[in-house]
Amino acid sequence: MRKFLLLLVLASLAFSCNNTVSQYVPAVIGSGGGLVNVTIEVAEGNGNAFVSVRPRIGLSTQDSIEKAVFYANHLASKNCNVYVEFKDIAPFIDGPSAGTALTVMTYAALTNKTLRQDTVMTGSVDVFGNIGPVGGLYEKARESAAMGARYFITPKESFYEILLLEGLKERHGLIVLEADSVEEVIAFMTENKSIEQKNISARKRDILQLEKYHNPGIENFREVAASMIVLEESLAGQINNHEIREFFENEVQRQEKLIEQGYLFSGANEAFLNFIEMKTIIAILNNDTSLERKKLNISACLGDIGRPAMTMENFEWIVGSDLRKQWAKDKLKAEPGENVLQEEIFYLYNDLVYGEAWCNVAKGLVSAAPSEGTYIDESSWKELAGQKIIEATDRNVTGTLLERLLIAQDSFENGLYGAAIFDSVFVIESNDAETELPSADVDSENRRMLDYKMQTLWGGIYQSHGAYLARINESTAAYKTLRYAEGLERSALEMKVHAVPKEQDFDNYAMIAAAVSMFLFILLLIYVFRRVHAGRKNNSGYRNPKKETRGRVQKVNRT
Repeated sequence: MRKFLLLLVLASLAFSCNNTVSQYVPAVIGSGGGLVNVTIEVAEGNGNAFVSVRPRIGLSTQDSIEKAVFYANHLASKNCNVYVEFKDIAPFIDGPSAGTALTVMTYAALTNKTLRQDTVMTGSVDVFGNIGPVGGLYEKARESAAMGARYFITPKESFYEILLLEGLKERHGLIVLEADSVEEVIAFMTENKSIEQKNISARKRDILQLEKYHNPGIENFREVAASMIVLEESLAGQINNHEIREFFENEVQRQEKLIEQGYLFSGANEAFLNFIEMKTIIAILNNDTSLERKKLNISACLGDIGRPAMTMENFEWIVGSDLRKQWAKDKLKAEPGENVLQEEIFYLYNDLVYGEAWCNVAKGLVSAAPSEGTYIDESSWKELAGQKIIEATDRNVTGTLLERLLIAQDSFENGLYGAAIFDSVFVIESNDAETELPSADVDSENRRMLDYKMQTLWGGIYQSHGAYLARINESTAAYKTLRYAEGLERSALEMKVHAVPKEQDFDNYAMIAAAVSMFLFILLLIYVFRRVHAGRKNNSGYRNPKKETRGRVQKVNRT
């Protein structure tokens, strides 16, 4: 009987919510990146998540914690409360990078599993346990190697990141493992099971057959999307590695199919990202990553972009171009620090190529813009832009959203009020979508937003991308994109209401009239000059033979 009771006690302890796990995880700390020590403690409760008051954490990290707690409880068949403490005090922590590590740690705490201590994990995670991309892999891997880590687990890397991490493998013996799911990482961290590594051919994405999306209002964007794919295809032909070239050739076919089905922005966006990756790969392979030369090229590209007169019919095209020019200019501000490694130069170079890609898109938007219409004065949006910037500032955003807010403020100071409005709207809608996401009925909201018939260019373009994301079951990303589409729709309609016609039509007529008057005046001067010149010749001793002969004949007759 005593043995039976002892077994019951042991069983209850094994399945109780009472354990603590600590691990170093990557995070954005202040304005940079690094590793932070995190402690997870589980206790009896209702599956709620709690986090220490200090340091302050951003919404992205809060979202990671919520998803980690939800999925770990689901895997462990528990419903425990989870307490998260960041022990290395920093002023501010944000970013989704810790999502995978938090999920694995919480699961280990819930199941009394021991985690190996020679591994650092990075990657965002969704509520289904899928590991998603994060930024700054090289920086995080370098920090991990410096701390003596043997393994570095990442989401699926881009090809250029694979090349960047090769140096760390050689110098520090760091073994980089790519993982798709939390379960793979848990098995590695608790049972030493290997994570299968996929070759390049296995990375090829499917050429999707989706329900067609049709919006006549965005049809002119097809030209911009197609030009981006042409650039991508030309770069693919320059890659000597057969497997990598085949991967990108498959990407081109995938994007052409997306455009054919009406997902113009989605195809263009994929081509845009591939352009950046291939440009970086080619630069790395050719050992030609001069940051100064790339900056000069981007500056020259931006200088070549003309800016047509703004009209009611083309202002969204012009504002879209201005916006991307501002993003490109912001990239030019980056400067390498002292004693940077060659791999860090590659990383900075890749960031600069975003500026080049945005310049190409800005050119395409200007080329596609209608050339006629009712001229408008952009300064009539100054007050509206100021209001939007105040709204965005009130959100107290950090990270990427703060960067976009600063660009919006710069646009405002330079009189690009349309660009200031659009960037402010991005900040507002992205922040609010993140805040409201936990309580939102995402699928229902997505259906509502997709049913709305957009009247503006960018509202329609981003709605089409939201439709694409919804149809590939990326519901959360679709929700955020569609919220932004709604914000752009409202703002563009407001801009139409506030737009003040510019008397440019009258000015053009006046210029034409002035030119005609000047032409007539010049003709008159020429006529007068010739008359005066002819008179001067007659009074300067020039003899007319006919008149002289007539005079002599008359004299003879009189005699």
